[in-house]
Amino acid sequence: MTYSEKTSQTFDRYECWRPAYEGVAVLAWAIAFPWVTWLYFENRLPLAWCSVLWTLTLALLIKRTLETLKVLFSRASLSGSQQTFMTYKDLARIMKGHKNDLWLGIGFRWWPEHSQKLYELMKLDWTKLQLPTWLTKMLLSNPTLPDEAAGLPIIHGVSDREESLFRPLKNFEGGLCLCGTTQAGKGVYLSHLVAQAIARGDVVIVIDPKHSSRLKDNILHACRASGRDDPLTFHPAFPDTGVRLDPMHSFTNATEIASRIRQAFPPNMDESFANFAWMAVNAIAQGLIALEIRPTLPLIAKYVKLGIYDILEPLLEKHAREFAPSDWQKNYFELKEKAGRPPAPTVSERLMVLVALYETSLHHIAADPAIDGLIEVFRHNREHYSKITASLLPILSMLTTGRLADSLSPTITDPHDTRPVMNLEKVINGGHVLYIGLDSMPNPTVASTLAGIWLADLANIAGRRYNLGLSALNSQRISLFIDEVSNVINVPLIEILNKGAESGIQTTCAMQTIADLAHRMGSVEAAHVVLGNLNNLIALRTKDQMTQNFVVETLGNTYIANQSLSISNRAPDHLSPDYHSGLSRQMNTELEPIFPPEFLGKLPNCEAIVQVSAGYIYKTRCPILITQKG
Repeated sequence: MTYSEKTSQTFDRYECWRPAYEGVAVLAWAIAFPWVTWLYFENRLPLAWCSVLWTLTLALLIKRTLETLKVLFSRASLSGSQQTFMTYKDLARIMKGHKNDLWLGIGFRWWPEHSQKLYELMKLDWTKLQLPTWLTKMLLSNPTLPDEAAGLPIIHGVSDREESLFRPLKNFEGGLCLCGTTQAGKGVYLSHLVAQAIARGDVVIVIDPKHSSRLKDNILHACRASGRDDPLTFHPAFPDTGVRLDPMHSFTNATEIASRIRQAFPPNMDESFANFAWMAVNAIAQGLIALEIRPTLPLIAKYVKLGIYDILEPLLEKHAREFAPSDWQKNYFELKEKAGRPPAPTVSERLMVLVALYETSLHHIAADPAIDGLIEVFRHNREHYSKITASLLPILSMLTTGRLADSLSPTITDPHDTRPVMNLEKVINGGHVLYIGLDSMPNPTVASTLAGIWLADLANIAGRRYNLGLSALNSQRISLFIDEVSNVINVPLIEILNKGAESGIQTTCAMQTIADLAHRMGSVEAAHVVLGNLNNLIALRTKDQMTQNFVVETLGNTYIANQSLSISNRAPDHLSPDYHSGLSRQMNTELEPIFPPEFLGKLPNCEAIVQVSAGYIYKTRCPILITQKG
């Protein structure tokens, strides 16, 4: 039976978890070889016979030695592997010749036989199978997992072979989910994935809600190791450093501006309120564009707070000059009566007359969508409008005050601010690496809002790339990495996950638990909508049962063999030769998870089970990236 023909019903593959009895034979044949040599030199046997015996003893010595080493290596592997370190040069050396592949780490492909071994180890006291420390060190090149380390060494030890694992980047176009509990090694894996994207020359955008200094430093070192410019950085807590990043710069029409601002709305905002707020912001953006003024966050916040009167009046004046009769002002007082009461004391009489003129005549002569939208807001119930702005203004105020306002709405002509002015489209066209820290721990609301606006901007860019037929095949690939995705998930990100691959965006989302995602989305079902768009999985240690169930369902099931042994004997009470005994062995298979869920909570740090959309499952460990080995 060949290696590939073995199934879960062949128990010879874990027969190695026993004493190496072959070592006695090795010793015997090792003695036999020099004994035959002694017989030859003592002229006890002729050369022909000695040649046969030498060949026989040497062949059996080699055979038994290999068998002994197989047992010893298998048992030594149960001690696992300690966390290792890797420099950026080491990573570049590994990636050489694999430009279109993703390096998953060091490990092995997970087959049903590894599942069988792990299930068998669950029934044993595996600590008794481990070899003495001195012997393990002789056999293994890597240091073993120490007793004080988190996790069980046997999970990686079910295989005595490991190698660098690669999969084509094409497999990861459907998105990658990286999940693991705190301090399980999620940052290590994320740093590797980002470093590889930088080394490939991708446009790299990293959104990090908690602002990990380790991840930020790794990105900097990866850029320098790859010969690329230092990464562009943005952080709301340090607005004087990094770049100014305008989320409102690129748009095709005003509705895109309103859709980005909508991401600033509170998540619990009533849908009818949210729809009207979107309409109001859209009307303001359209009015500014009609006046040839570029919409910015401060301007939109200003007109949401003070009203749209300063936009509507000059726009109506311009419209009246173009389309109204030259003598329209002779009906001034009649129009004033038709205009009714002003909605606020600050509204001028002139504006009321111009509104009446547009509504009675100009709208029928030359309707203007921008003016129509502004008048709809102008005529809206002021009490309802105030309730809506009461929910929206606090968020807009956070984004448009102090130095953060200068970072999000830069003035290019400001001679005192020398920070580069960037936007996502400029980042992509320039092939840059961008790191966005959001400072979510002290200010989660602003962090979520900023991420939402930029993700909406990126979704619009993805849409334009899609319409132009741009993808990773004919343009630069965009690698998007989002840490702690439960802090920033929104509709634009779901759209990017769902359709972004066609426009050349490969997305990696890192999170701790599905429960966090469900809490953010409002339900488990909504969380699974997000997870359904992530076709690949890297699962590190996780204690959350919901996350464990998701991982187990993703990996699938396999048949596990179970063996039972029964011994019976029967003898009569009286003296008689009538004695019966029997032995029976029964084997059956049951469908079980291919990776036992309880072991997901026992994975050592920086070790993971990986599922690739092409149907491959791997067990990997990931070295920690460092600048140089000391």
